[in-house]
Amino acid sequence: MALARRSVLAMGAAFTFGAAGAFGAPPSGFFGEWFGALDLGSRKLRLKLEVSEGPRATLYSLDQGGSPIPSGETRIDGDRIVATWPVISARYEGQLTGGKIVGQFTQGGTLPLAFVREQGASTAVEPLTQAGLAKLRADSGAPALAAAALSRGGRRIGFVDGRRAVNRGEAATIGDKWHVGSNTKSMTATLVARAVEAGAISWNDTVGQVLGSAVADMKPEFRDVTYRHLLSHRSGLAANIDIGELLKFPRESADARGERVTYARMVLTRAPAGRKEAHFEYSNAGYVVAGAMLEARLGAPWEKLIHDHVFAPLNMTGAGFGAPGTAGAFDQPVGHAANAAGALEPFPPGGPITDNPAVLGPAGRVHATLDDVLKYLSAHCFRASFLKPASWQMLHTPPFGGDYCLGLERRGNALWHNGSNTLWYCEMQADPTRGVVSAAAANDGRIGNMSVPVGKALTGAAEAVA
Repeated sequence: MALARRSVLAMGAAFTFGAAGAFGAPPSGFFGEWFGALDLGSRKLRLKLEVSEGPRATLYSLDQGGSPIPSGETRIDGDRIVATWPVISARYEGQLTGGKIVGQFTQGGTLPLAFVREQGASTAVEPLTQAGLAKLRADSGAPALAAAALSRGGRRIGFVDGRRAVNRGEAATIGDKWHVGSNTKSMTATLVARAVEAGAISWNDTVGQVLGSAVADMKPEFRDVTYRHLLSHRSGLAANIDIGELLKFPRESADARGERVTYARMVLTRAPAGRKEAHFEYSNAGYVVAGAMLEARLGAPWEKLIHDHVFAPLNMTGAGFGAPGTAGAFDQPVGHAANAAGALEPFPPGGPITDNPAVLGPAGRVHATLDDVLKYLSAHCFRASFLKPASWQMLHTPPFGGDYCLGLERRGNALWHNGSNTLWYCEMQADPTRGVVSAAAANDGRIGNMSVPVGKALTGAAEAVA
């Protein structure tokens, strides 16, 4: 098992190249401009498709800069069109019917996508209801799905549907705990900000200064990497170590400080994945290194530090580490993954596989109730006195360009992230402009199946309290 990163539909294009020839005579009915919206769950991306002679099918993502993305191959045969865009590893297959092109868009996963002639595809979000959440869960096949939201004015909703585990009778409740995966990263970044304000560390502390004696042979490219590089995935570090290496670390550990130094040594002595600051590489390894630096400076395990300096001050009483629940009790939701036959299989506490090894704590091993997550998000959204304004600004600003801040991704004025340990899936969002925070989670690690329903639950919950 490894921490899974959300798939990003990056629609920016970089260069042009010729399109392959078509087979058959392309009907003029396809030529011209078409408009559609790709429903990603937590957001809808407005797209424009421009079909011209050749044939060529140029794609534009209107919400991501609107640059032209030229097709690699476009084929039109009667009422059917197939187009590929190698620069974004995407493909579309559609049929012209009733004045629309109706089909499927594939980029990692496959989603339905229809194009019409008129611009202005709706991006409206339906407010979430209990019945709506139940339908999302049933359609997705998840054992359980939950969502909650809170407004600045104090309006709150929370819905849950389903069972804690397949083939069990225990119903999930709104007070249950959910594994939040890589949403932990923002919490680790917040811990760094707290330590900076306490004078225990500096944003400009470098890996070489803090871990140089423990990793004397680290690559020179990493010596002047700072917390800001690590937390924004701009350090040049690789994404992960090999899965075989990862699985040699213990699943649980009373004190993982030594293991994190070992992990840091493994990644810091290997060639960079790219140039610091210029290259974005979503890196669990970078967060483990940041955790090791905190532990070296503050003299305590990351788990104790984040509990004492983030969870406790924010009254996140249900937050903890690893899979939630008691072995054999089914007193909390259980993570699930598809087995070899494609059926969902539960991985309950007490079993050999319930989460990633403890070494990955700073990158993604927190569990919490949705109420805990809303408390955490509220501190960010409303910039609570928990941190000074300058610290909130640091956390919420991409330090080296792009849209990734320190553990959070910017979506316009909103801050968003997701996470999965391949047994669970969770999304969270803070929208200061609307004054709303929301979170949604499923105990199902099939990201391709869960990203849309969980995303719809997230945005629907926000709409319900806005």
